[in-house]
Amino acid sequence: MRQEHGKIEGNVTLTDELVLYGMCAGNMTVASGGKLILHGMCTGNLEILPGGMVDLHGKVNGNVLNKGGTANIFGMVNGNLHQMAGTTNVDSGTVIHGRRAT
Repeated sequence: MRQEHGKIEGNVTLTDELVLYGMCAGNMTVASGGKLILHGMCTGNLEILPGGMVDLHGKVNGNVLNKGGTANIFGMVNGNLHQMAGTTNVDSGTVIHGRRAT
């Protein structure tokens, strides 16, 4: 599993495994076969596609859009949390500043 501690500029699409302690300055998409463990921050939206998996311990400034993957939310979402498909687990300590839509 790859680990990043610095800043990633621009949008990212993951089809592999990444642990991010730093920041992604853009949108992140986790596609089939991709796994993201986010301890840092995503400044844009976080999209989870079918077959993708996310453990969010850090912060997403935009929206989290689960379109068919697995999302485990422990951290903070400044936008909305949308579960369009897939599985979304939200910890009791999670902070969502927008609304939660299913």
